[in-house]
Amino acid sequence: MRRFGMQALPTAILLGLAFFLGGCSGTEGNLEDPVTPAKESGENVAGVEEVAAIAVEDPCDCFSEGLSRGEMRFCRESKRDVSFLEALRRCGTGEVTGVSAIMNIPGDGQYTMNTEQSVLQWRGTKAGGMAEAGTVPLRSCIFTIEEGRMVAGEVLVEMSGIQATSVEGLAARNLGQHLRGEDFFDVAQFPTAAFSMESGKVGSRGSLEIEGKLNIKGISKPASATLYFGSSDPVVASIDMTFNRADFDVRYGSGSFFDNLGDDLISDEVSLKMVLVEDVAKRKLN
Repeated sequence: MRRFGMQALPTAILLGLAFFLGGCSGTEGNLEDPVTPAKESGENVAGVEEVAAIAVEDPCDCFSEGLSRGEMRFCRESKRDVSFLEALRRCGTGEVTGVSAIMNIPGDGQYTMNTEQSVLQWRGTKAGGMAEAGTVPLRSCIFTIEEGRMVAGEVLVEMSGIQATSVEGLAARNLGQHLRGEDFFDVAQFPTAAFSMESGKVGSRGSLEIEGKLNIKGISKPASATLYFGSSDPVVASIDMTFNRADFDVRYGSGSFFDNLGDDLISDEVSLKMVLVEDVAKRKLN
């Protein structure tokens, strides 16, 4: 079982992890980049002449070639406006020429995550609202950015290492064993699960909305997720998603398969949050 090596992380990344684990759905202001305020405001940086913002007639013009520096600044600063982001989504792409509409998206290249410093958390609920939670170790995570867009990616996890963290001692061991057994994820037969990222477009508050396939117990289903980049160098990102376990033949306590479960009913919806930290030594830039 891999250990989540917090001691190896620099302070800046630890702060990023704390932010993501605390949730990424706060106010829009929480997504501002605290490191580069001058870059966002257009202030004079390192002797670069300040250029006034020049409005474009149509938000989709931000995807055009040959924008002036003033127009590029307008497109960059307007990404703070939710209505502007909505207009960009209707343009059918997620990248503004010269500046990303996705907060902190890294440059073109292939990025490999450090499995020792990354983590996947799961959460499920039982009848009456009682929640259970835990972790699953990552085997690998790689994604590719081309022309400012995510074109491919995969997260592979070790289901044989699924653990419960909402309880302790014997209760945690028993729940972990149950989750690994045939009633749940049957890890003896299906030791891994995977989320393949196939496409992405700009979402609200600078997020990347991902479409792909989730494979659990050898069953593959379409799935969507929300990705936030907290840092581009090194890459620190979070992925939030939910899935219906009944779609993957995870039957125990499921109202989709059994009637009259009463207090033994367990929700079919499972929430996942992944916090990903890059292994910079494996970075491959285009």
